[in-house]
Amino acid sequence: MTNRYLCDIDGLTMKKADEFNPFLDKDYRSPFYFCDRENETKILTDFILNKSNITLFAFRRLGKTGLIKHVFYKLQKEKNLVCIYVDIFDTNNKAEFINKLATAIYNAFPKRHSIGKKILSAFRMFRPVISFDELTGAPSVSISATLPEQQNKTIEGLFTFLDQQHIQVVFAIDEFQQILSYPEKNMEAVLRTQVQKLKNTSFIFCGSNQKQMHEIFNSAKRPFFASCSSLSLTYIEKDKYKKFIVKLFKKYHKKIDSESVSFILDWTKRHTFYTQYLCNQLFVKSGEHISIDTVRKVAYDILLLQEGKFYQYRSLLTRTQWNLLKAIGKEGRLKHPNSKDFIFEHNLGSPSIVTRSLDALVKKEIVLYNSNVEKPYYEVYDKFLMRWLQSK
Repeated sequence: MTNRYLCDIDGLTMKKADEFNPFLDKDYRSPFYFCDRENETKILTDFILNKSNITLFAFRRLGKTGLIKHVFYKLQKEKNLVCIYVDIFDTNNKAEFINKLATAIYNAFPKRHSIGKKILSAFRMFRPVISFDELTGAPSVSISATLPEQQNKTIEGLFTFLDQQHIQVVFAIDEFQQILSYPEKNMEAVLRTQVQKLKNTSFIFCGSNQKQMHEIFNSAKRPFFASCSSLSLTYIEKDKYKKFIVKLFKKYHKKIDSESVSFILDWTKRHTFYTQYLCNQLFVKSGEHISIDTVRKVAYDILLLQEGKFYQYRSLLTRTQWNLLKAIGKEGRLKHPNSKDFIFEHNLGSPSIVTRSLDALVKKEIVLYNSNVEKPYYEVYDKFLMRWLQSK
C-alpha cells in the first residue's frame, strides 16, 4: 500500500496516515481532534480571564481533563497567561501534594526565559531535589518539608512567588477531592487561606467524585464553602458527536454510515473515553468502508480482550455485591434500587441487603450515582463492563 501523508491541523508535524490514529483515547492534541464542548469552553475561558475561581465536576473518563487542556491550548495561543495543570489523584498527603505542585510549576516555565531563571533561583530556598524519569526524561521536584509549619510556608511561598511576577496564572488542580484522604485534616483551610490572598492567580478545582466535591464546596462548615462558581460536564449531544466521528473518519479516507455511528454512540452511552476507544480500535481494524458488522465485531473484540479484568471484579466482590452489579448492568440505568419488582426480578434478597451492597459498589467506584439530574440514577461506571454483563 502506498504511504499517504496528511498535514496535521494547526501546523503540527506531518504524519503518515497509517501511523496516526485521530481518535485519541488519552491526552490532547489540538482543537481538530476535540469534540464540541463549546459552551463549557466559553464558560471556563470567561472565568479564567476574569481571574475567578471555578469548580469543574465530571464523572471519570467523561472528558474533564481533555476539556481543561483544550481551554489551556487556546488560552496559551491567544492570551498572555500561564496555564498549569496538576493531577493529584496519586497523592496521599500534604508532602506529596507539594512535590506535585512544585514539579508542575518548574515544568511550566522554560529555564532560558527570565521568569524561568527566577523560579530556579526561588526554588533554591526550598532546597529541592530535582530528578529525571529514566524513560521520559521528564524532571520532577522533591521538597523535603516535613514539619506542618514548613509545609504550609512552602505552599504559601510557591503561590506567592508566582503571584508577584506580574503575569496571569491559572492552575487546574485535577481530582481535587483527593485532599480529603490526606492525614493532615487542615489541608482545605491551608489552601483556602492561600487562594484568597492571590491577585493574579485563579484556579479550576476539578473532581470526579460527586459526593466529595459537594462536601468540599457546598457544605457551610467547610473552608471552601461558596468560594467558587461550579460547572458540571454532561454527555456530548448525539448529533454533534455523530458529525465529529464522520468528519475524522473522512479526513483519513474512511467512510462510515449513519447506522454504524448511531450504534457506537448508543453502545458507549456517549461516555467520552469509551466512545473514543471504540472509534480508535475501529480505525485500526477497518478498511475504507466501515459497516455495522465491522463495528459489532470490533465492539465484541474489546469485551473479549478485557474479559479477564471483568472476571477479577467477581473475585473482589462479595456474592451479593456481584449479583447486584450484574442486575444494575442489565438494567442500564437504575432509578429505584429498593423497588420490589427490581429485587424480585433479580433475586437480590431484601432491601437492606441491596442498600449495603449498593453503598459498597458506589464507594469502590464500580457503580456511579448521578444526582446531578432531575431523576437520579445508578449506573455501572465502566461502560465496557456494563455491556459485558448484559451479554451474559
